[in-house]
Amino acid sequence: MQKIDYEQIEVRTQTSYKIVVGFGIWRFVNNYAKNRRRLIITDSNVYGFYKDIMHDIADKEDLFVFEAGEESKNYKTLHTVYDFLIKRKADRYTHIIAVGGGVVGDLAAFAASTYMRGVHLIHMPTSLLAMVDSSIGGKTAINYGGFKNIIGSFYQPEVVISDISFLNTLPEREFLSAVSEIVKYGIIQDEVFFNFLVEKREDLKKRVPSVLKQVVTKSTENKVKIVENDEKEKGRRALLNFGHTLAHAIESATGYSRYLHGEAVSIGEVFAALLSVRRNLTTYDTLNSIRTLLEFFSLPIVLDKTLSKDELFKIMMQDKKNKEGILRFVLTKGIGESIITGDLHKSEIMDSIDALKG
Repeated sequence: MQKIDYEQIEVRTQTSYKIVVGFGIWRFVNNYAKNRRRLIITDSNVYGFYKDIMHDIADKEDLFVFEAGEESKNYKTLHTVYDFLIKRKADRYTHIIAVGGGVVGDLAAFAASTYMRGVHLIHMPTSLLAMVDSSIGGKTAINYGGFKNIIGSFYQPEVVISDISFLNTLPEREFLSAVSEIVKYGIIQDEVFFNFLVEKREDLKKRVPSVLKQVVTKSTENKVKIVENDEKEKGRRALLNFGHTLAHAIESATGYSRYLHGEAVSIGEVFAALLSVRRNLTTYDTLNSIRTLLEFFSLPIVLDKTLSKDELFKIMMQDKKNKEGILRFVLTKGIGESIITGDLHKSEIMDSIDALKG
């Protein structure tokens, strides 16, 4: 039998767990849910590709499949998940296995955190974005009232199994969209990683296996480093929101239908870098380095002229990172260094939005 090559990363939070990264490791779920009841939550797209694998992990009647898309990340779908768990007589010893991207992971994890005040959870991310970001750190959420991730909780899984083989079926646009979250780690705290991404950009775009494994592993390590020091986002963990304040406003203003999350984040990262330049925190060289790398991966770096800056600002004022009505932004002091600030004036933000429009 061929030896499986994988990396194992320990997450030392209040509830410690492992993240396993490698190719062909989906069967590792048997090591963590051995002799336990397993209920899988997934979406229609992922099920279409990997139903044979899911049927190998759990009985067919123990699979819950909902319609793929951000539109499903709401309380209506959540209630149908609860109905499924009750119908299948799930108890506190049952393992909920989230097989899918960020929407699946968020929805399944929130259900697991609230059903019977918490049941076992295993993440099996199938998208690049979920592998490098949303499956790590214990955040769960659903969208409500036009606001993204406004209802949620912190709930750590027992294990995250990042089988990079799943990325073989990931559409090109979704794959490239996730790169903005990967670039983020370089910008906020890891200049060496940012330079690695610049050097290996061609290979990453081509999904060269060895580079892909390095990128997923290093991204995971970067996020874990922050999460371990600030599990509940009381301080430094907010740095992970670099580019997200405007990104969430863009997604909300466009009904979550025009941009993928990573595409909106890409615009938000350029916006944050532009604000940083205007604040004399960094140079145009930093801004151009970020723009050039994002643009290489076909990610948007300008804001649609049709979007209202007044509407975007109004939505940003509802952002979860705000404190006592003060809008907070993550800015960069140069590649590898970032800060959180709450002293930006409305005029600065509005002027920068205008400057970002293509």
